[in-house]
Amino acid sequence: MILTNNQTAEIKGAIASSLERVYSQDFSLIQREAHERSIAFRFGLYFSEIISFTSFGDDEELTIDFDYNRNGEGVKDMKGFSLSHGVYPDVILHRRGFNNKNVVAFEFKGHWTADGRDEEKLIGFTHPTRNNYQYGLGVFIRLGRTLDECELVYYKNGDLE
Repeated sequence: MILTNNQTAEIKGAIASSLERVYSQDFSLIQREAHERSIAFRFGLYFSEIISFTSFGDDEELTIDFDYNRNGEGVKDMKGFSLSHGVYPDVILHRRGFNNKNVVAFEFKGHWTADGRDEEKLIGFTHPTRNNYQYGLGVFIRLGRTLDECELVYYKNGDLE
């Protein structure tokens, strides 16, 4: 999905607000170095609420999902990833069953977690021709000890934004 500059700005604002809520309401998860899925889930709840007040909130076809591995009726796959259950982002805003409204894909890592291949996945998820997913935006979030220490890396069209 191709996002306008205004849509990208709306998403980035919703991300910032969602992270602020995670750090203010669920900071104990970060302090305890909980699994990234726990934190991504909480982020997704806040993101769902906040994004509903943007232009994306008017689109009833859009859904936020966690660890969603489906691509139509099959599983998401990506060259170089040999997962038996497919490859999947931590959180996505998309239209289930179709790839025409893949808005944003998120990958999370805690400061206490070793690097994985999350950024490589985001390149693939946002690339215009490599796969058929074509998310408008990919976001890598490295959770810091504080909100100010969070690192956000954005991907568009299979490249750093």
